[in-house]
Amino acid sequence: MNVTGIIAEYNPFHNGHFYHLQEARKQTNADYLIVVMSGCFLQRGVPAIVDKHTRAEMALLSGADLVLELPVPFATGSAEFFAAGGIRLLAASGVVNRVCYGMEEETTSLLNDAAALLTSPTPSFDRTVADLVKQGMSCPRARQEALIAALPQYPADEVRAFLSKPNNILALEYEKAILRQNAEDNGSLCGLGIRRIGDGYHETDIKSRYASATAIRNLLLQPEFPDDQLAFALPPHCLSLLKQTSDRSLLMDTDDFSEALYARLLHLQPSGYIGFMDCTESISRRIAEHVNEFISFSQFADLVKTKDITRTRANRVLTHILLDLRTEDYTDPTVHYLRVLGFARRAEPLLSEIHKKASAPLLTKVADASRNLSVPAMQALKRDMFAADLYRGVSRIKSGLILSGEYNTPITIPL
Repeated sequence: MNVTGIIAEYNPFHNGHFYHLQEARKQTNADYLIVVMSGCFLQRGVPAIVDKHTRAEMALLSGADLVLELPVPFATGSAEFFAAGGIRLLAASGVVNRVCYGMEEETTSLLNDAAALLTSPTPSFDRTVADLVKQGMSCPRARQEALIAALPQYPADEVRAFLSKPNNILALEYEKAILRQNAEDNGSLCGLGIRRIGDGYHETDIKSRYASATAIRNLLLQPEFPDDQLAFALPPHCLSLLKQTSDRSLLMDTDDFSEALYARLLHLQPSGYIGFMDCTESISRRIAEHVNEFISFSQFADLVKTKDITRTRANRVLTHILLDLRTEDYTDPTVHYLRVLGFARRAEPLLSEIHKKASAPLLTKVADASRNLSVPAMQALKRDMFAADLYRGVSRIKSGLILSGEYNTPITIPL
């Protein structure tokens, strides 16, 4: 059985993702495609614009065979945690041969050489990084300059350009995670980069059929649903699902979670915010200094951010506080379960193979979890459940609708 894995957020699913799925199947000759997808909260430290079950359905209708949920600590972690969690989960399935990811360009040799060096750094590389940090350079910049020094076969400008692009940075983290995973379990996972096509990653307007997710989200959050413009950038079934979600007032924006975040910040104010993942003492102090100026999630993230704290880092810290994700939640890299969000009927043989070979239980029904999972696994599942319940609760308040809970939401099996 030839199975290819993909790690994604699909926020929301668009033509670029459709192209990636098609190319992944074609270039790896895959019998099945498994997608590991973030749940309700994402790597940039923000909520998904559409709930995870709808996004899973979009992926399945677009060619994915099985969608598994990436546990929330990994889904909301840094690029390194996000990639490591996704790779661990795919490896735990016991069936994945290849992992496909997007890249800005095909620079395989630079990617592989950089991943190998960062996974097993030489003493001289570590010394260069330490010396540059002592001179006042940030850690990411110091690592970049140390890479340039350690890989003289590549022009410095080429390395800097490569590391300036988000998809390339994530591709590097995937390759590092694959190397570590293979060393840990004597595995043979291989990575394959597929060149990204279309508008720029941060492009805010739709300029082609392959628009950025940022541009699509900007349109989705307009007062009137822009059918004509979105039809240009989305597969028809995704447009239909998004229209239904919009009609029910269930498209979610970061600031929909402002009241929930403010309540958490006030509750924790006396003891501070140290202990939450990504929250240093200086960030905790900055939050405490500005908490009485809180107006909204996005406005407060702008207050927290500084020259040394990126907006994404600020978002991530605030989301970890909101979801009660603490540093200790990131110390156990174990994949405790494989939570199925949905599968295509043609993938039933794939599920049977995973049942036989997986190193973690395949969870298709949350109500059965307590009978099938260990105590640590149940604790991990409860973190995912809390994130989903919070997302659903805010969605319910916004829409005025009664929404199904995690225990009675069935897995998605498209007709």
